[in-house]
Amino acid sequence: MIDRIAILGGSSVYIPEFILSVVSRNLNVREIVLHGRPGRKLELVSRFCQRLMNKSGFPAKVVPSTDITQAVTGAKYILNHLRVGGMEARMRDEILPTKFGMLGHEVLGAGGFANAMRTLPVVLELAKEIEAINPNAFLINLTNPMGIVVEALINHSKLNVAGACDLPGAYAKRVASILQVELPRLQIDYVGLDHLGWIQDVKLEGRSRMSQLLEALEENREDGFDYQLIDLFRMIPTRNTGMYFHRGEVYKKQITCNRFRSEVLHEAEKRILKAYENENLTDIPDLTRQRNAVWYEETLLPLIEAMEGIKERHLILCLRNNESIRDLPANCSVEVPAIVCSGSVQGQKVGSLPRFLKGMYIAAKESDRLTVAAVCHKSYEYALQALAINPFVPSLDTAKKFLDQIIKEEKLELH
Repeated sequence: MIDRIAILGGSSVYIPEFILSVVSRNLNVREIVLHGRPGRKLELVSRFCQRLMNKSGFPAKVVPSTDITQAVTGAKYILNHLRVGGMEARMRDEILPTKFGMLGHEVLGAGGFANAMRTLPVVLELAKEIEAINPNAFLINLTNPMGIVVEALINHSKLNVAGACDLPGAYAKRVASILQVELPRLQIDYVGLDHLGWIQDVKLEGRSRMSQLLEALEENREDGFDYQLIDLFRMIPTRNTGMYFHRGEVYKKQITCNRFRSEVLHEAEKRILKAYENENLTDIPDLTRQRNAVWYEETLLPLIEAMEGIKERHLILCLRNNESIRDLPANCSVEVPAIVCSGSVQGQKVGSLPRFLKGMYIAAKESDRLTVAAVCHKSYEYALQALAINPFVPSLDTAKKFLDQIIKEEKLELH
């Protein structure tokens, strides 16, 4: 029995999807605490979640809390679901970089940097409080920018932490479907950083099926795969990985699009919250489901179940590198296959990076390191260095102009 799961950022309108996954998988948990800021949103979300529980007959209790000590005390698992600044901040991360000739994204490039500068101080402060209150809790990070957040927690807290993103698992699932093999039977050789991952090989009973997979993709040309990159490197990139190789084209699409993804989500969020006001609502609205928040059902719940020893799982997670990727520092975060079972998460060795990735990955990780240092030391110099060497930032001049702008936008205190 899990006595308590605490969710930081528990007022997200998508938390009910997590509750439904808990119910559908019959996770043995007594209490789920939704921690958030005081106000109407937290109350509406928590009450709706409890109605979902009540309708199903599931015995767990949903508790709203605005006090961090109350929320995390006794929690075996703490889910970091924060979005510092809300959806309005994500809109800035996506839109502002395009005004400086860069693609906009909440995780990658300049937008990811701005997100980190706003998010890390809050996350690191919460980590200190959790260490003092409940140092043995397992922290599962869902907050973006995933890689930088996990790296900061690895190096500046003593908490046991892993990051869970749905993208690698989604591609592994699609690969299994194409090969018509059950996913647990496949060994996915995956190498990556958060949002920049590749499937290098796929094995069944120790034998590579990569050639068969590439041939099947060539014949069917399914949506969601970047065939230019597949044909060039004979590896399979996840969706956002292609943004680096097509950043000029992505930027052109962004500056001519009607609305950014964050603007669509922001509008949907307001409508979803309005729906939750209906005290008779006991089913998740279609509008909530439209986001297709599969990360709860397909990544997060399997991770918790494996930690509980229900079933060993092979998952792709964001973890401390240690010796997983030989070319990167041991204390950086990477996204690699891991074996999860009975309280243990063991990242697997994937060897050296493919040569065409090495330079970009090393630059990206050094940018992440400098971003964390900029936050910890409130350093303008580190911040500018982080932006200047980021693979998605075209020049030092652009980096400086963007940094000076976000200092105003985010009210950053750097010296």
